[in-house]
Order: sequence, then structure tokens, then C-alpha cells
Amino acid sequence: MARHQMNLFIHAMDETQMNQLKQVLELFHQAQDVIELTLRGERQLPRYGNRVNWDQMVPEIQPETPEIYITGDGLADNWFTHTHQKIAIISMRDWEVAFLDDDQYPIAAPDANLLLSFALVIFLILINGTDYDVVHERTIGCLCDLCAHKPDRAIKMRTAFICNRCRKLASQSGVSAVELDAIQAVCECVRALALGRTPQTHAPKAQEDVLDNFIEDSILPGKITIPIRLMEACREKRVTVVVGSGLSLQNDVRIIYGDKFGWTRLPSWSEVPQRLSRAVKYYRNKTIEPRDVETLEEFLTDLDYFRTVLGEKMYYPRAIFDIFTPKIENPGLANRLIYRLPIQWILTTNYDFVLSYSAPPGTPVFTWREAMQAREYIDSGNYHPPLLKIHGCASRADTIVLTKSEYRQLGEHAEYLSLMNTVFQSQVVLFLGFGFSDPLDIDSAIRQAELAGAAQGEKFALLPIEKANAIQEKFANIHVITYEQHDDLPKIIAHLVKNTGGH
Repeated sequence: MARHQMNLFIHAMDETQMNQLKQVLELFHQAQDVIELTLRGERQLPRYGNRVNWDQMVPEIQPETPEIYITGDGLADNWFTHTHQKIAIISMRDWEVAFLDDDQYPIAAPDANLLLSFALVIFLILINGTDYDVVHERTIGCLCDLCAHKPDRAIKMRTAFICNRCRKLASQSGVSAVELDAIQAVCECVRALALGRTPQTHAPKAQEDVLDNFIEDSILPGKITIPIRLMEACREKRVTVVVGSGLSLQNDVRIIYGDKFGWTRLPSWSEVPQRLSRAVKYYRNKTIEPRDVETLEEFLTDLDYFRTVLGEKMYYPRAIFDIFTPKIENPGLANRLIYRLPIQWILTTNYDFVLSYSAPPGTPVFTWREAMQAREYIDSGNYHPPLLKIHGCASRADTIVLTKSEYRQLGEHAEYLSLMNTVFQSQVVLFLGFGFSDPLDIDSAIRQAELAGAAQGEKFALLPIEKANAIQEKFANIHVITYEQHDDLPKIIAHLVKNTGGH
């Protein structure tokens, strides 16, 4: 039984908009069962020219129970939504302006935009507030960002979280944790749609009791010892975890690909050229086998060649999506345990969604393109460590950093470079599942931190014993902690959680 009943009224909507509204309402109710939205019919609204006049609506409509109006017209002041206590309006018009900064956007973008509007107005109705009670003038990715620059709304859709300030305001207004979780669940759905994914109606089970027991029973395997300095940095919340592809390849990570290529596991870095070759055969009907290369420069140049053959705007985005976005059945113990650590940042070079589905509700996900917003989020003191996908997200082709030309583009992004230097020079960094064979930008950040001589910026890496010597020779300033079996990794992370004040 829904705890909140809210009435919907429509205005000036055509058949296409009506069908979209019904589709979005279905997604809304699939995401949560605390708030029920019911269509009650059509209403006439005051107008200013060919647009709806919100300022006139407020004094004329004063309902006893919450009412949300959905209009196919624009609003007179060009906002997407307005809310005043128990009354709200949402415009379905002009959603495209949110994606003006994008070369392309997912087919579900209009649904994501409308669903985001529902989440926002319902949040305001629950706190019995108005737009200006919560609005953020700067875009940080929170549900309540103003987004005066309309394309920033796409950032809000892709991060889709409720910041700590807004959560506190909601709690002070009497909004329960259950209600906040319901809105956050809708935001998670918004994020999936805006990132080009079909929301998983049944997300992987969190199994928090399994994690609790695993942490409680954790014992360090073999002769492994954790440096005291790393333990202290965790307790002081000065650690940034950097996650590589090895974490997506753990034995207990279960994923499902479609039948198109027959893949059964996510690729390692060295396997990407072969998968792109398969995509060229499928989409272009050309046979181009990867060549043997000796240097990283040659490797990245060859990836650029596959990108060109597939077509930067045509089949390359589809190939990236095919390769890196299987359905996540189980993200595995190690990935879930990372979020139990008392850390500040989680950075990953992975394009897939394993870490995204490991995250607790409310965890914002940024890419390098949102480096400024990621920094704003951290500076605001929020309690969820954010996930920063520093080489992009597979469902956003404009963020992918895989080829030589894409690395060059990343190297010209000042906000990202500044953030990386800040993190690597001021934070203790723990590398997990990282091979140190691909990340040109991370190589640079490590060396810059070494030159800076930052006392706090120590580096640690958990590595299989067979890889330790090579990494130690390449980066003398990284303290390597070795293990013998892949199954040792979650045990080590659990030990850190247990002994550093994690949860």
C-alpha cells in the first residue's frame, strides 16, 4: 500500500506526450512503492501567450492534497518545473535543451528528463517547500541544482543524487528515510536512462548481512601485512581507492551478455582490440585482425584505427556499449566491500557498471567531464564517497578514453587534470585490480605527485605476487602489498574495513 497518494492532472498534451507520460509513470512505480501517482483527468491552466503562467496558478489553485500538473506547453519563465507546497507543475516541452552540449544522447533521454522532474517536485512537496527553499545556484549534480545553463540538466540526470544539505533539510522537515530512499530509487532510474541503460527492475541483491558476516570473520590470508600508514590514513578518511579492470574480472563477478558475440566475461585491457575487431566484422563486414604491438603507443594507435573504421559517430559507440555493458547479475564481494571502507573518493578506469551496481543508494557517479561537479560534491562534505569514472562511461561515447586521440583530448581538460593532481598529491591512494599498463594520465599524476613530494600522498597497491616486481621497478614510490590468489583480495579489503572504522 502506497504511503503517499498524489494526484496528476494533464494539460495541452498530444498523443505522443500522453504515451510518454504513461511510460514514465510505469517506471516511477517500478522504482519504488512508497509514493503513488494517479492520473485524475485534464485541467485548464492560466496562460501567458502560448505558455502556462505559473505565477497566476499559485493563488488560484490551493488544494487540500498534493496536485501535480503535467503540461505539453512550455512555462512562461522557461523553467522545467515549479513547486509551491502542495502544488507543482512539470513541462514536457523543450527537453532537448538539456542535451545541447552532447554530440549524441540516449533514446530514453526524454523519459529521464520527465522522471527527474517527478523526483524533484515530489521532494519539494514532501518538505512542503518551494523552488527557492533548496535550489543550488552552482551545478553539483544534486536533484535540486538550478541548472541556469540548461545543458547542466544532463549532468544532474547522469549523477542523480540528493546531496547532504538537501537530505538534512528534508529530515528537519519531517521527511522519513523511507521517503528519501523512494526518491533516490527514482533518481537511480533517471541515471540509468540518462546513461543509455535499461533500468534493472531487480537490481543485484545487496546481501548486506553476507557482507557483515564476511567482514566480521575476516582474517588476513598467508603472510600478508597491511602497512600501519595505510591503516591510519583509512581511519582519517584520507584514502582514495583507484580501481582497475581486475576488480571486474574477479571470480564471483557474474555478468550476462546477449547472444550477439557470445562473450561470457568482461575484457581485460589486452583483450579490447580483439573485441573491437569482432565489432568491425559485425557492423562493417570487414576482417581486420589486431596486430602484435610492442609499445603502448602502438597499442593506442591501433585502437584509434578501429575507432575510425567503425565510425566515431556511427558504430564505435555501439561497439563500446556491446563490449562494456553486460547485465550485472552479481558485482562480487570485493567491489561491494570497497564502499564499506572509510574513504573519500573512488576512482576507476573501468567503463563498465560493476562498481555502479556495487554502490549504495545515493552514490553519485561522475565522469572526467564532470570533474568540477565531483570536486564540488566532495567539498560540500557529503557522506557517500562518489564514483568518478576517470576514463568515461561505456554508455556515454563522448566520455570514453580508450584510444590515442581520446587520451589526447583528456589531457587538454584543465578541470580534470587539476582534480587528479589534487587527489594524487593530497590523498593516500590505494590501487586495487590495477595493472599499471594502460593509464597514461594516471602515470603522469603519480609522477607529478612524486615530484611534488607531498607527504600525505603515499601510494599503495594490492597486487598478485607475480606482478609485483615489474610494478615496483616502474614506480618506486608505490608500496606494493602482494597476495597469491584472487580470492585473497576481498579478504584483505574486509580486514581493512574491520580494523579502520568502516561499516
